[in-house]
Amino acid sequence: MKSIKSFFEHLIKKALVREVIVYVIFGVCTTIVGFGTYALFIYLDLSVVLANTLSHLLAILFAYVTNKIWVFKALDFSAKRILAEFFKFLSSRLVTFAVDTLLLILLVDILFYDPILSKAATSVIVVLLNYFASKWMVFNKK
Repeated sequence: MKSIKSFFEHLIKKALVREVIVYVIFGVCTTIVGFGTYALFIYLDLSVVLANTLSHLLAILFAYVTNKIWVFKALDFSAKRILAEFFKFLSSRLVTFAVDTLLLILLVDILFYDPILSKAATSVIVVLLNYFASKWMVFNKK
């Protein structure tokens, strides 16, 4: 009995490790999409808020697809499921977008830190918040 229990505990730990590793990989890719487009928009002389908004929208679309398919393996592609998931995903990402934007306004517009370094710092917070929101609220992995 004990060996069966330890076997299942091992499987759960292994699955969790895989999930976290894959999330980190795609989180880095999402951050590159968001950070790269943000830097491009800053270079094109858009305001910090507009640059952050546009880059977040692109990163959200990329993240939804990668999280759904590869991280959480939520392979139900029915229209009802996709709409429900995407609404929750978008809602959670809008909350972290607000956190990100408020922190950027504080760091860049009030404290006068570099916009690129500020974005790198806020990205760490956003990645952590997004993982837990996706795991527990969007793709229902408890």
